[in-house]
Amino acid sequence: NDDALGTAGVLEIARVLKAGPPLERSVVFALWTAEESGLVGSRAYAVDPVYPLETTVANFTLDILQTAGAARDVILVGEGQSSLEDDLARVAAQQGRYLTPENLPENGLFYRADHFSLARAGVPVLLLMGIAGGADLVEGGRAAGNQWIADYVGNCYHKPCDAWSPDWDLTGAVQDIELFRVLLEDLGNSTRWPDWRAESEFRAVRESSAAARP
Repeated sequence: NDDALGTAGVLEIARVLKAGPPLERSVVFALWTAEESGLVGSRAYAVDPVYPLETTVANFTLDILQTAGAARDVILVGEGQSSLEDDLARVAAQQGRYLTPENLPENGLFYRADHFSLARAGVPVLLLMGIAGGADLVEGGRAAGNQWIADYVGNCYHKPCDAWSPDWDLTGAVQDIELFRVLLEDLGNSTRWPDWRAESEFRAVRESSAAARP
C-alpha cells in the first residue's frame, strides 16, 4: 500500500488522461523516491523542476489509500491551507461524498509527505493519505474506518508485510483516484489559479512569484 497503491493510481490517471483529448495545460506525472529519507526525490524536483514552480498551478499527491471499501467521505489533510479544498469538496459532492478533516493531526502528515516539497516552494497542494483519519465507510461507518487504520498502522505500516492481499476492497481507493482525475481535468482545461488561504504559511512564497503567471 505504501506506496505501490498510490503509484498505481498515478499511472492509471496518466493512462486515462493520455487516452482522452489533450488538456489545455500540461500535466507532469512524477513518482518520487526516498521520501522516508527526508523527501529526497521530491526535494530534488523542487530544486530542478520540469516546468518552473512559479507557473505550476497545483500539485496532487496520492500516498497511502485505504483498502477497506467504499467511503461516504474524503479525508482532508491539512485543513485550511488552500482553495483546492473547495474544489475537492465540490468534486466529492459529485460522488455523493463529503469532506472530513483528518482526525489524527498529531501525526503531522501534511508536513511529512512528498507534496510538502512543492508546498514549501509555494505550489498549492492536495494530499490523499488513508491513515490521516478513519473514513466513514459504507460498511461499518467511522468505527470500521478507524479499525482499518489501527490494523494497518499497528501491523504492517513500514514493515515487510505491507503487501497486496486478496482481502483488499479497492472501491474506496478508486473513488479517491477518480477525484484527482476530475480535479486534474477541471484545472487542466481552465485558466484558474488556486491559491493559499490568507492564514497559510505558504501564501507569501506564492505571492512573491505571482508576477510570473501568464
